[in-house]
Amino acid sequence: MQRRLRRLSSLSSSERVLALRALATLTVVRLMLWVLPFRAVRGVVDRWAGQAMAARDDPDFARAVRRAVDRAARTLPGSDCLPRALTAEVMLRRAGQPAQVSIGVASDGRLLSAHAWVESAGVLVTGDSADLHQFHTLAVFGSAARAREGR
Repeated sequence: MQRRLRRLSSLSSSERVLALRALATLTVVRLMLWVLPFRAVRGVVDRWAGQAMAARDDPDFARAVRRAVDRAARTLPGSDCLPRALTAEVMLRRAGQPAQVSIGVASDGRLLSAHAWVESAGVLVTGDSADLHQFHTLAVFGSAARAREGR
């Protein structure tokens, strides 16, 4: 615990704020996913992320959110791709940054596996996977999907 606190204190103030926001958001998202159906979680995420349309397209901010979510996920073991993706989406959209959450599936012939990832400003924010091309996208959410729907 002391090592984590030292690491946190060694971050710049903006990185520290992002890391703490990511930890709080990831905690709430994980709890919601445990107790609510996905449709309800999706509604909460949309309300929580806000209605502001993307005001900026900053790859550096997208990478900072990626680092913050990665830090939070290391603190909360078991944080798989979906809670990470939803956490990143909330953080990006609340900052006026576009965020597109994709959920896809892949099959090796016997087993079906699912994966969620987020893209923003040309950056793969979460779900970084060397095998990402193997996943067939089933659903897309977030600011990019909202723009396509004409919202």
